[in-house]
Amino acid sequence: MADSNIDTASMASIPEPVEKRVRSEHFGDFYCYVQGDPVHQKHVVVTFHDIGLNHTSWVKFISTKAMAPMVGKVCFIHINAPGQQDNAEDLPDTYRYPKMQELAEEIPGILKELGVPENREVIGLGEGAGSNVLLRLAMKFPKRILALCLLECTTTSAGFSEWGSEKVASWQLKHGHKMTANAEKYILWHHLGRRTHSTEYVDIVKQYHENLYKMMNAHNLGLFIDAFCNRTNINNHLKDFSLPVFLVTGSKSPHVHEVEKIYEMLPSKKNSQILIAKDVGGDIKEENSNSLAESLQLFLQGVGIMSSIPLSRLGRSASLGQTSKVPRRQTSFDHGI
Repeated sequence: MADSNIDTASMASIPEPVEKRVRSEHFGDFYCYVQGDPVHQKHVVVTFHDIGLNHTSWVKFISTKAMAPMVGKVCFIHINAPGQQDNAEDLPDTYRYPKMQELAEEIPGILKELGVPENREVIGLGEGAGSNVLLRLAMKFPKRILALCLLECTTTSAGFSEWGSEKVASWQLKHGHKMTANAEKYILWHHLGRRTHSTEYVDIVKQYHENLYKMMNAHNLGLFIDAFCNRTNINNHLKDFSLPVFLVTGSKSPHVHEVEKIYEMLPSKKNSQILIAKDVGGDIKEENSNSLAESLQLFLQGVGIMSSIPLSRLGRSASLGQTSKVPRRQTSFDHGI
């Protein structure tokens, strides 16, 4: 996906993603992509993608100009769910796709294989289904997590309407082995809400269309959607959650109310923050990538991580713009646009 926010002048300083294939005992190969040095760099950020996407969306986000202050200081490890990498072959008919909880429980072993020590704390950066997986990781292995940034996170099981749409889309993809207009419609709604016919979304919708039809394996995507559709409710575990978490959504997102409820259920707001981006449909990385990058860095600094990041623009234009009824701790996030 092309992005006008990518700073081509700084591309040379951004490490190329290096493919690492990690073999899991129970679920086969996980295709991971590493940008940086997981052994010698001070911080490790682990990303996990949403349905209909893979590591390339995170690589693109890291290439934005506003992420430059973190480049060189951080190693990014992008984990793809099984079969979600570009141009993947069909997973076997006998393959049992991992549940969301099982995906989370595979991550420590994957990190170990990639050279990250077992006692090393990491920062989690997830979107949609990937946010759900990383939140489960933090609940299961809290000592491994420094902080979380969760875009469009859901913690409940799928509602009836969502479940029905997901089931139809996943069935068509799994059995038809090709992208369909109905499945594409569901995925676009999941990412962009009901604004996909807006003229301002033409380029973003085109990018999604090309990615879904040309790069993603439809059969494997159907399996991942099915796993997300059958996710269990983890709200009960939020009452004891105390790790720093940065929740991000769009004011026009189909998931905005879910994200607000997650914030309300957190027992302590001391190290937590919610940002609701004005006039954003759901894919904040595409619609407001620079501001998201800057706000992410502000959050990490606010909880005592990456204090050495230069503040050339941070704090002046970092705000995503917020429209939320959820009470928020007043921080530098509230200043900006």
